[in-house]
Amino acid sequence: MAVVSKETDSLFREPVLRLLSFRRRLQILLVLLVGASCGLLVFLSLRKANQLTFGLIQEKVVTLVASTAPRIDGDKVSALVDPDQDGSELYEEVAAHLREVLAANDTGALPVRFLYLMRPRPDGKWEYVVDAETDPAHRSPLGEIVDFDPAATKPSLGGIRVDDRFAKDSYGTWLSAYAPVFDAEGKAVAVLGADIASQRIQSLLRSLLVADLLAMLLALVLAALLAAWLSARVTRPLTELQAFVREIGRGDLGKRLRPQRRDEFGELAEAINQMAEGLEERESLKGALVHYVRSQAGDSKLGAAAEGDEEAAERRVSVLVAELRGFGQLSSRLGGERVFALLNEYFSTMIDIVLRHRGSLEKSSDESVIAVFGAARDEPHQERLAIQTALAMQDALARLLRAWKVETNVPIFLEIGIHTDLVPVRKAGGGESPDFDSVRAVVGAASRVREAGRRTKNSLTVSAATAASVEHTFPFTKVSDESAEMDVFRVEMPRPTRA
Repeated sequence: MAVVSKETDSLFREPVLRLLSFRRRLQILLVLLVGASCGLLVFLSLRKANQLTFGLIQEKVVTLVASTAPRIDGDKVSALVDPDQDGSELYEEVAAHLREVLAANDTGALPVRFLYLMRPRPDGKWEYVVDAETDPAHRSPLGEIVDFDPAATKPSLGGIRVDDRFAKDSYGTWLSAYAPVFDAEGKAVAVLGADIASQRIQSLLRSLLVADLLAMLLALVLAALLAAWLSARVTRPLTELQAFVREIGRGDLGKRLRPQRRDEFGELAEAINQMAEGLEERESLKGALVHYVRSQAGDSKLGAAAEGDEEAAERRVSVLVAELRGFGQLSSRLGGERVFALLNEYFSTMIDIVLRHRGSLEKSSDESVIAVFGAARDEPHQERLAIQTALAMQDALARLLRAWKVETNVPIFLEIGIHTDLVPVRKAGGGESPDFDSVRAVVGAASRVREAGRRTKNSLTVSAATAASVEHTFPFTKVSDESAEMDVFRVEMPRPTRA
């Protein structure tokens, strides 16, 4: 017979039911950790690579214009003032020098694409003077207006300048630098400009990005495999504990775990073993405490059968069902011997209260106590005695908890339901015996009253049949609960200070 209480069963079963989701969360966490680490590494490496590449491009183009501008004859550049001079001997002499420099720097990962001279006009605009380009489709003739986009890229005759960002146009993506050209008198007469193409280096950076992403994908696949193996290894002890707790829930209290670890899982296995021992001892104790009730009931029924039963009038009985709530949490925190001692004291106290109020015990399960009033003889005050018993039991539990001095995460309390109904009795051998199947039906109704109290957060709930006889003795408040299948009432009064 299963003896694990609902609180104890839920205490161990709910985390175990989440085992698969826990395993998956562990896998996802590991994969996300690897993914975040790889993503951060890719981001930082590419950011650093872009910074270094941009710095190298700036350094190259600045070095080119700074070293080339002083070797250009500024006086010859000043002599090129008429667009008709485009292609002249003087023009070609200056352009030949620029073409030599361009030819020496138009290869490699950072090729220089355009090299040219330009100067400001009196109207504030700039014009091309000499262009080293030989392709007529891309060449800018003498006197052509320079279009700066954006305007901030416009150079000055005051010194060397390099763009701080790439510029895009219909020809591609560029980085430009400028250096002044001086005549014999030291006057700046033009500016040498160089445009370096970044397409090739950006293509290399994209290839680097693709390689990094492929490496990141491979790392995530390996991380997923490692996470699956690691999570299975970590959760394997929990799987074993899950199977063991389910065996306990099915009533197999004789099994024990064999701890093979010296970590927290081993300590948990030892605690569960102690819990199983305490539950097994508790079942033995409860069986001993109520064995005589079953024996007397069986003797009474056998005697009635031997003498020949006679149907008698119905008798009113009141049934009290008290379930101890929240006690199951102690099974995982205290040793089996300690739990056994506490349950022994609890059941002894509760049974004594029932007997002192002229009640009899019915077979119970878990941490519940079932008391019947009016079964052995006609008891006109049975409803009052049942309610007084419930109040005394609640008061006694409060005193026990103070004496035990145990710390709990959730409150420990008694949840009590009382119901009154008529049951048939049989006369046999000069005595009367109630029909125990009918008594069990009243027990079921009292359990439903108790469950209605749980739904409405009441610790002591009685049916309308019970409240009708003592409505002037105890204050009642009707409770609204359609699922109870009967009218139920809450007892409104302070608990007694003595049992």
